[in-house]
Amino acid sequence: MAKRATTQRRGVPRTASTEPQSITITYDVFDLPTAQHKAGLAGLLLQIDSMKNRKKLAPEYVWDEHNPTTKLAVTFTEESICSLFDDLYAAEVVEVRVKAKWANANLIREESSEETVDGKIKKVKFFVYEVVQPTGMFLKQYITNSPEAWLKLWRDMLWAIPRGNPQSRQPFEQRSRGEPCKEGPSAWGDLQKAEKAKHKGMFHTAPVAGSLWLGAQATNAENISFDGRIEQTILLHFWCLTAMVFVPQVVSPDGDSKFVGYTLAIPDILDLEEFLDSYPGMLADLGPNLRGFRPANAVIDLAGEGALAYLDHMTRLVQRKVQENPTRRSLGAVEFLHLAKIGNNIKTLSSGRIVPKESLLKDYHLIVGKPGEKPPFSNPLFRRGLMLAMLEGVPWFRPFGKLFSEWPARFFVHSDKSPPKLSRFWADARKKLSQENDRMPKLPDAPDPELLLMTLVYRLVRSYVNDRAKSKSGIDPRKVKEGDKINWKNMPQVFKDERRKVGESLFLEFRSRREQAFVDHFAQTLFSAKQFLSEDHFMTIGHALLHRTEDVKTLTLMSLSANS
Repeated sequence: MAKRATTQRRGVPRTASTEPQSITITYDVFDLPTAQHKAGLAGLLLQIDSMKNRKKLAPEYVWDEHNPTTKLAVTFTEESICSLFDDLYAAEVVEVRVKAKWANANLIREESSEETVDGKIKKVKFFVYEVVQPTGMFLKQYITNSPEAWLKLWRDMLWAIPRGNPQSRQPFEQRSRGEPCKEGPSAWGDLQKAEKAKHKGMFHTAPVAGSLWLGAQATNAENISFDGRIEQTILLHFWCLTAMVFVPQVVSPDGDSKFVGYTLAIPDILDLEEFLDSYPGMLADLGPNLRGFRPANAVIDLAGEGALAYLDHMTRLVQRKVQENPTRRSLGAVEFLHLAKIGNNIKTLSSGRIVPKESLLKDYHLIVGKPGEKPPFSNPLFRRGLMLAMLEGVPWFRPFGKLFSEWPARFFVHSDKSPPKLSRFWADARKKLSQENDRMPKLPDAPDPELLLMTLVYRLVRSYVNDRAKSKSGIDPRKVKEGDKINWKNMPQVFKDERRKVGESLFLEFRSRREQAFVDHFAQTLFSAKQFLSEDHFMTIGHALLHRTEDVKTLTLMSLSANS
């Protein structure tokens, strides 16, 4: 019996008489199970468009005429899918210089150069190694501002999170040697299995590796596999092209900031066509400024800020493009994952999902400033607390209660021990409370209860601190004026010093007291000085002390910080 003819490409056999020459997969955004899959579909289409712009062989896709913004058909051939993955996993071998030797690595050579350390010129030894570096052809095409810094951030994230296991880097290593990567032939073989299953009215599933689906394990400790449909799993190779990478900064006890892990902002796409039209513009808009060796726009104070920044970018771009239909949205939400490599394991430190709202983005701008503007608040701990309150839907001051109880007082009140490298928390507190105080209606209208409470506590604390500083220094601040206002810049230093001491001492006193002990100390201390409040205002304070003790305590500590 004569054998059937077969063709061979890159190690995948194909029976010429029975195997299909092309396979068409229909994708609908609303049929995909997760935001990561949707981001992967967008990444696949952007990768295809990028390859076509560079005159490279790529799969074809056609939009569905009935659902032209969410549904399409992608046609793969063996040659086009291999070309697709070879371009996606393009990599090169580069040399890196480090100051410490790497264990179990081949040293290329040693070098030395002169550096200025503490005003003195010293010789520094460097060790040179060769490493495999993903090329990122798609990202390189669109990122125009500080592309090397953004690409380095993307590469570092790949190597630390989804490809943290060196074994998972094989596709990049194969491409760095000029070889075709294994992913293309493997994907083609899987699509053939999926096509056969479809003709039988079935789905073909296979285990999904954690290098593709964040949080997944191909097989867990109980030997249970994490399976996914093949045609959907292919999309997970491409989510990293449309997920933005951020680095959360954490303030250390000495006041220094350090980066901890990576936050991935993953778009949950509603309008695929609009997203594809806008996303390259978002990459081109990424800011050129650096903070250390990281892009300044990538440094965030809170993991959820990564999702907010993504929404902000995309919302502005869409509104710019579709002014005739400003309600059109390309995103239903943005999911965020804060991940860090600890030992040999990838840990999820926090996660969440943020739905776009116009009021949310307006409040976000009030905290970090609009693009190109200086942030209204400079202290990262203060910005973090404001963003937590905004995302949790609670009064702006409430998240600071936990912060005040856990961190040293020197972070919040001005003293000789305050971290010199950290922006002044008390300056931000004073600015925020002054803004709230200015919002109080001048006429006897009924103000917002939250606004009334914070304004009353702020005025009580300010009056008491100034009264104590006046008695200790002998200086009446009301006599140091410029026009009708107190001129704090020309205030004698002795008054400022006494005011700071009073603020620091009271901060420690109030912080150490809880529940009834705090209520008693609040009343005995702040009302020992002359306070000008109406009877209604006294009742407001009294009711809050009894029923909202923790809120009053947080506002008291915030006000002491502002007046220190």
